[in-house]
Amino acid sequence: MGEGRFEQHAARTATAINELLAVQEPHGVGSPQALTAGAALQPLIERCRHVGITTDDLRRHGAQFPES
Repeated sequence: MGEGRFEQHAARTATAINELLAVQEPHGVGSPQALTAGAALQPLIERCRHVGITTDDLRRHGAQFPES
């Protein structure tokens, strides 16, 4: 994957993560809305693993992971 595509995929995935978290907050983690958003996110996460995009890369692109 070229550098531009890597950055685009990281940005797209970060956006999808933030959208999932925004859905989970009002509806709950196991809600139908959150499950649908999570299912849409799964292929993006798999691609990140495949090409080596890390959590730090996603954070750099704006992913707002919850504090543990």
